[in-house]
Amino acid sequence: MDSARFDRMTMSLGAKLSRRRAIAMGAASVAAAGLARTAPAIAQDATPEAASSEHRAFMFVQLADAGNWAPKPDEEGVYLLSLSGIGDQTLYFSDGTAGTFPTDHMLRSLGFTTINPPNAAVVVQTPDGAQDVLVVELYNPVFTEGSPGSSQLTYDATVLNTYTGAGLDEWVPQAEDDQLPVEFTNVSLFIDDCPGISVCMLSTGNDQFSYVGEIPGGPYRQCLDESTGICVLCEESFAEFDELCQEAYADTCAQGVCFTNVCDFAEYFGEMYYC
Repeated sequence: MDSARFDRMTMSLGAKLSRRRAIAMGAASVAAAGLARTAPAIAQDATPEAASSEHRAFMFVQLADAGNWAPKPDEEGVYLLSLSGIGDQTLYFSDGTAGTFPTDHMLRSLGFTTINPPNAAVVVQTPDGAQDVLVVELYNPVFTEGSPGSSQLTYDATVLNTYTGAGLDEWVPQAEDDQLPVEFTNVSLFIDDCPGISVCMLSTGNDQFSYVGEIPGGPYRQCLDESTGICVLCEESFAEFDELCQEAYADTCAQGVCFTNVCDFAEYFGEMYYC
């Protein structure tokens, strides 16, 4: 798909489609066109305002030529979702706005940690030509950028048996079982908005971190800042959530420092993120 055509499609999504309608048409129109094979490397913002100020919910879309689905060795219930021919650009859209970010940037800014991984619908074409859908959680992405059309992306994935959001409502009823074919083509990956802030962590120094419990009243939303492509708190500050954790788990937090910003301890899980 050439750059001009990709730009026209992005602007059309932003100007004409509601979020629900865009999701509904996504696999049929976007994936079939081979989205982002030669897309520009700079985000095509439809509006300069940061999403965090307007509390818009976003959807992120990645397209790939083919993929594999297989159990991850020695980790029960965890699968490897391997995508080949992945686009170097990831599309984002919401009501009235759409654009792209480089895929490697999006992977770092969205925070694919095991703490609160993003939900996604994997929409694929099976070897016999049928469509198959699976709703999953995604984390630990490994992106290998190659020449146009040859980049690779692998996620760890767990099947999401219960989905409580709204962004993937178009796809959840189509997930008829809890598996994908071992091999498939024409992959559309719909990733549901920025992950929320939901957990309290304890730091006792010397890079030692442990899970304490859930944030009272959480999870709390994060919003996409379109100017940076980073998920940020919609209104509150992390200091407010830190205080909630310290009050709720006072005895445990007295052993060190309790905090909530997943990105502060993302390095402990093997990745560094922008936020």
